[in-house]
Amino acid sequence: MKPPRNKYYLLNYIFLFCLVTLVVNDHYLKYEYGNWVTGKLSDIVGIILLPLLLTWLFPSAKEKSIIISAALLIFWKSPFSQGFIDFYNRFAIIRTSRVVDYTDLFVLLLLPIPWFLIKRIDDLHPIKIHRVNPVLILLPTLVSLMADEPPIYYRFTRTRGNLECLGCHINVNYNQDEILAMLKEDGIVFDKITPAYWEDFSYDYDKDTTWRILEDQNGHYYKLNRLVIGKDTLRDIDFTMRTFRNKRTRIYFNGMNVSDDISTGSLMRKARKRYRRLLFRLLTDQLKD
Repeated sequence: MKPPRNKYYLLNYIFLFCLVTLVVNDHYLKYEYGNWVTGKLSDIVGIILLPLLLTWLFPSAKEKSIIISAALLIFWKSPFSQGFIDFYNRFAIIRTSRVVDYTDLFVLLLLPIPWFLIKRIDDLHPIKIHRVNPVLILLPTLVSLMADEPPIYYRFTRTRGNLECLGCHINVNYNQDEILAMLKEDGIVFDKITPAYWEDFSYDYDKDTTWRILEDQNGHYYKLNRLVIGKDTLRDIDFTMRTFRNKRTRIYFNGMNVSDDISTGSLMRKARKRYRRLLFRLLTDQLKD
């Protein structure tokens, strides 16, 4: 007889806290506060989530979920997982990736935390969440764990400027040739245009997936040496554009050189927000449907 699923492996405040932390870190903190802590935080909470998730999905493997989680992490962080990732990304709606970094394995030291929760969950009444269907927690957990690294498309966003804006983008309903023509009418001509090559990607991203993206989405880098917007003169502005099959193009503002004081994280975020808003407002006005 199969053991019943204990919903409290998912429905507890520790699991929920780790899940929220994972989502916020992967989609916000890593790009706004990029440092060692945000680089490791997802692995820290992930190693707590995974054994609890496995125990709920496979109750009969309760006694082995910690060992299985450790083995999966070691495999995932090694070069041997690349073949699986390549195969998965060929068919997946939500593509995944990872960086081979053996220092991430320090999170294995945290496995006693999920081990304790698995063993004692029935007695930990204060952390239990009642009257909620565990499926509501399951779905976002699976999506978050599968997409716990920045999308491969972030490798298109490169700049030599002192102000970076990773993941900053807008979508417009034109292809790249149409965008260039519309901007030229308003006196905006890019000083340099280069196609994106697979060499621009980090070593751990597979060539086949990269080539497919480049062919399907016509990725190009764009450079403006100087752009005057009102009283502001912007210099060395880097963009990337990707055009999807429906002619919709995603324009990334990658970064630029600024003379502003960006010596602290707070000043950097303030400058990034200001120039992002300035550029996207201009592009939105120039590329209206």
